[in-house]
Amino acid sequence: MSKKINIAIADDHELVRKGLVSLLREDPNINVVFDVSNGQGLLDELRKHPVDVVLLDLEMPVLNGREALKIMGIDYPDTNAIILSMHYSNEYIMDCMTHGAKGFLPKNSDIEKLVEAIYQVHQNGFFMDSDVSKVLLDHAVQGRKNQERESEEKLTTREIEIIKLVCDGLLNKEIADRLFLSVRTVEAHRKNIVKKIHVTNVAGLIKFAIQNGLYEYSNDSKSPS
Repeated sequence: MSKKINIAIADDHELVRKGLVSLLREDPNINVVFDVSNGQGLLDELRKHPVDVVLLDLEMPVLNGREALKIMGIDYPDTNAIILSMHYSNEYIMDCMTHGAKGFLPKNSDIEKLVEAIYQVHQNGFFMDSDVSKVLLDHAVQGRKNQERESEEKLTTREIEIIKLVCDGLLNKEIADRLFLSVRTVEAHRKNIVKKIHVTNVAGLIKFAIQNGLYEYSNDSKSPS
């Protein structure tokens, strides 16, 4: 990895926060830019020190992680958030992913898994372990019973191909090479796709793909070296 991943940590438990800072600074590809104890402090620091990834706790004083996540989605759309929380339930996972989180891990996760999540979110825009992918799949299956599939019918064969490759984590250049298209053509297809299926981010696209039987997530991705 030629460029370090700049990250921030927001957690009101100082021992947890400082422990994460210490462990993550051992990784040569990660640069911890700052750490704060609440959501408002996070937003204040982001104005001065933009980062690539934020590790975000949910239960914090002044401004909690959920509210901070919603504001980040508006003010800092290029900053990816990974939720680290003791509240590892289906309800919390779905709520956070719906509001723009790119990953969700319990606080008792080992450091190797957390580092992998940071790498994957920075490189591909999302990280889902088997537990989170199951929550999304269960939610999609439940919603599928009550939804019509008009959007899927409007998609072309090429658009469905591109959706699957985006879900696999490929970037536009890689998709273009795989399908023998220009990058501009892939970008045009992606714009048409998001208009048709009414999503605003990769997580929404993945949810749509799973819900409509276009993609089955496999947790076999690896961190970059």
